[in-house]
Amino acid sequence: MRKIDKEKGASLLSVLVIVMLMSVAAIAATDALARSVLIIKSSSARAEIFWTARGAADAAATYLTKALEMNEGALNSESELFAQTITLPAGNGVVVVQAREASNCFNLNALFNSAGDGEVSDASLQAYDDLLVAAEFDDAEAESLAQKLADWIDADYSTRTYGAEDGYYASQAESYRAANTKLRSVSELKAIAGYDPEVFARIEHLVCLRPEQEQSVLNINTLSLEQAPLLVALYSQELSLDDARALIDSRPAGGWLSKEGFIQQDAVMKIARDARNDMVLALASDYLSADINIGTGDLITNYQALYRRSETGNVALVSMVRREF
Repeated sequence: MRKIDKEKGASLLSVLVIVMLMSVAAIAATDALARSVLIIKSSSARAEIFWTARGAADAAATYLTKALEMNEGALNSESELFAQTITLPAGNGVVVVQAREASNCFNLNALFNSAGDGEVSDASLQAYDDLLVAAEFDDAEAESLAQKLADWIDADYSTRTYGAEDGYYASQAESYRAANTKLRSVSELKAIAGYDPEVFARIEHLVCLRPEQEQSVLNINTLSLEQAPLLVALYSQELSLDDARALIDSRPAGGWLSKEGFIQQDAVMKIARDARNDMVLALASDYLSADINIGTGDLITNYQALYRRSETGNVALVSMVRREF
């Protein structure tokens, strides 16, 4: 009888162990399924938000085209387009779109030469150096920063006098290599030697990336005071930073009616004609950006869209990225 009781006890224990293991497996399977469902729901929600943002971006392109048709693209800092937001319904929430000027910047993609061989244009690199000097970096620091950027993006592996190539980056605590190609975003500058957070903060509002390799055209009626260095670097190196700021600060209400009105200002007239790049001046904006905020319940998701206005007047979406704060 004792033997039979022991066998029954052992059998019962085995059954309990099996039941316990099955319970653990069931709980694990249920947990995995719950997480899978949550991931699917989360992915679906993100996809829905993205396509809502994309739909809003396309709607904004149509709105911008119609808004600019009325004045042939001419904009000034007081334009209603910048003062008013566009509010659109979106499912259980709303989308708010705020248009902004995006023409006034130094296009870093213009540093490449027109040959398409991945080499940097000396003239464009000098203009970038001039921009840094106008942004009140000293001559030595400006030259160093310009050459380090050139080494980062050019196709060769030769280090410029004040530049930095793979050898420098490989020696860092977390080693990496120079990109040797176009920048993917302006924030990539922070990976380049010398471009610490302080330097980046001083130039972030002056530089941009545009699809083409031509330099940006400046809308003189939307330039801000902090963008005055762009006039010095792209319009005339004979224009002092103080004069550039004074020109922007004294701009008439509603902006200049023509480029000639700007050129006839005393600070400009004293500059030799061949030292001025009048072609860089415009009253219209080639690029606009839009902050797109999607509100659903307590969640707000932010995107930034970039638009380009073609010669025909149509505004087309160039890119859209999610913004993290």
